[in-house]
Amino acid sequence: MKLTVKLIISITLVTIIIILAMTNVFMESQKKILLQQAHTQAKTMFDMIVVTRQWVAENRDQIQPVPAVATKQLSTYAARMTDFRFHITSMQLINPENAPDEYEVRALGLFAQGAKEHQEIITLGKERFYRYMAPLYVNKACMECHDYQGYKIGDLRGGISVTIPMKALEKAMAVNNRNYLITGFAAFLGIVLTLTLLLRMTVLKNLSTLTDAAGSYKTGDFTKKVNIKTGDEIQELSEAFEMMRHSILENEDRLKEQLARVTEQYRTVLEVLQTRNDELKNINSFKSDILDSLAHELRTPLTKIISYSELLVAQGLDCSPDVKGKSLSTIARSARLLNTLFSEIITLSRLDSNQYPYHFMPLNIRRLVSEIAAEHEKEIADKNIMFEIEIPEEAVVYADAESFRHVFANLISNAVKFSRSDGFIRVRLKDIGEYSVIEVEDSGVGIPSDEIEKVTKRFYRATNVKREFSGTGLGLSIISRIVEGHRGRLEIESVQNKGSLFRVFVPKDLADEEFAEHDA
Repeated sequence: MKLTVKLIISITLVTIIIILAMTNVFMESQKKILLQQAHTQAKTMFDMIVVTRQWVAENRDQIQPVPAVATKQLSTYAARMTDFRFHITSMQLINPENAPDEYEVRALGLFAQGAKEHQEIITLGKERFYRYMAPLYVNKACMECHDYQGYKIGDLRGGISVTIPMKALEKAMAVNNRNYLITGFAAFLGIVLTLTLLLRMTVLKNLSTLTDAAGSYKTGDFTKKVNIKTGDEIQELSEAFEMMRHSILENEDRLKEQLARVTEQYRTVLEVLQTRNDELKNINSFKSDILDSLAHELRTPLTKIISYSELLVAQGLDCSPDVKGKSLSTIARSARLLNTLFSEIITLSRLDSNQYPYHFMPLNIRRLVSEIAAEHEKEIADKNIMFEIEIPEEAVVYADAESFRHVFANLISNAVKFSRSDGFIRVRLKDIGEYSVIEVEDSGVGIPSDEIEKVTKRFYRATNVKREFSGTGLGLSIISRIVEGHRGRLEIESVQNKGSLFRVFVPKDLADEEFAEHDA
């Protein structure tokens, strides 16, 4: 397709888009003006009715009938003499003829919530009407007639709705829109023709010359010169062509070298992208595994929640206290399990996708253990567990504060949960070669010997605790990954029905990494 045709099409499309946008803005503006005019008319009518009512109320001795009856009579008279309508109504009716219609019921509901006015556009038959309604509040003059209904000054009494036909306003707007469209179409033709001629005379002719030269350069013929004198960007472009021609003739070898270098850079970028793509595939595979496992683990608590919820719904108020207590307890326990499961899934996802940043700093390990133990003070007291901390007051271990708290919160929580009454929990700190070793020992239910290596896998729970104790099977998996992130290791010793010993090995040289990070 020739450039001339492209430019004409582009100019035409852009002009159409601009004119359509302006037309849309204009029409929207017309609609707003139409609604504003209708609103102004309706509001003015409402104010006039309110003023009339108030005047009648304040001159009761000289004027009959009462304001409500006067308003009703004026409404009937207006229906005969004009094309607008108004209607007084209330949710507490004295005259059934003043009963509110659907629109007025909605408006009165909004007034009861504090709204100052309400308007809608409705269609009756083939004609559209603007409906406006505002509230009426009880004032001193109203109390003479409505005191027996229990109203107080300032209470919502009801409202007056005004209905105005939009036919005349819409007709005026249609005339304006038609005139605007005619003007826009004329402007569109003028703009397209003018721009096309200007482009043809000032740009396209010279571009044709440049295109011929470029065609010869493409075949390897650099003898054709370009000499355009226009004093504008086209001339600058022709001079650039000349400079390019000389540069190609004089520096062809250098261009080849540059091309080779760019090709090598491109190859490097491709290798980096391939590496990133492999990483994304690994992350995606991990997420698929997590979703598969999660779907399996969610099924049991969700099934319990659904089953007991349906049981409560089915039995309703006739449900016995025992059934109700057991159902609610099971639902709450399952909900807590789901909450824990989602939190641990998020943590595990960040760990396995290498998105968890470690910041090593000195931690007072005794204070950390004491704070976590305090969180389980009630459970420890209920089971009469002897909790011992064999760690010096000022002992420091270099680790990531947030993740390390998660490690020991989980280990101590498990020790408390799986311990029998009158048992013990001991937390010790030792130096073993290049490692600081924190041990958590308990006298709990223990782990079957053939399952010790499996308990750090995702969602794995030992067979001896599945039925009696709730859990997600993710805690030790998260601990294992956090410890690996510290370049340490987790060791587990356990004897079923006698207790377990968990050792967390943390390299001492993490302190050097921290100093190096601060120095950097």
